[in-house]
Amino acid sequence: MRLNQMGVAGVTLALLSNSVAWAQAPATDDWDYGENPREKLVIAAVTFETFGVAVRCRDNALSVLVSGLPVASGERKLRYQMGAREEIESVWVSGRNSPAAFALWPQRIADDLSQGGTLSISAMEGDQVRRYQVELPPSPVAIPQVMAACGHAAENQDNAPTGENLAGLRWTSRPGISFPSRSSVESGLAAIQCSVRAGGRMRDCEILSEFPEGAGFGRAATYGAHRTAQVESVGNGSVDLEGRLVNFVIRYNSYEALLAPPPSRLPDRDEAYERLNGINNQD
Repeated sequence: MRLNQMGVAGVTLALLSNSVAWAQAPATDDWDYGENPREKLVIAAVTFETFGVAVRCRDNALSVLVSGLPVASGERKLRYQMGAREEIESVWVSGRNSPAAFALWPQRIADDLSQGGTLSISAMEGDQVRRYQVELPPSPVAIPQVMAACGHAAENQDNAPTGENLAGLRWTSRPGISFPSRSSVESGLAAIQCSVRAGGRMRDCEILSEFPEGAGFGRAATYGAHRTAQVESVGNGSVDLEGRLVNFVIRYNSYEALLAPPPSRLPDRDEAYERLNGINNQD
């Protein structure tokens, strides 16, 4: 089925606040770009009639969002390929009964998207595989600006985390689950990366993603990791641990209680990307 590339991604990409200042990034055929300093939010996005892709930084947390997928709830696995890169299976998360999904490990994906080309995504719909393919323009300015806002260089992301990895270590004390005191959200998660001290404790923990954005789960996760987390070598206790990087996810409550995803689309962007090819949606 070929989808017309007119309008915006409808119900799958909700409106942002009217106070956002939106502008086309200063590069031909770049992605749309917008900022909301009050909400500490910057976003680059390409939207179609029933499909959309966005890279965002909100309160120092980077996210990659794809909308227009089969409806799902909680964590889900998508097969993802950008251009000539190798296809990988990655973990994403959706709100309750949502057609939108957030990448749990967004850095490398954001860098891939900035190169432009053919984006291919495979998602399960019941017992069937739904495949999506769309041509995206390169983003030499908009996506790098978003990544820079979150403290990431929009290049050399080949070694960016793509999943949980304890680097040959195991927990002797797991990160404490400290629920955000001011959060109105019942469930959430945060993917973080920490550097290991010589004795196995955590330092310099960084939020790689959180869901829902702005709910405080990222800050709570880094606090819990710094306070209680400790690791040791799996095979040899005398191995030097100093400086090893570990990536892991802290989950809060049950994903049966997830709320709808936060807003993402560019307001008042009803024009089509007529220069792009259509989206192929095949069973």
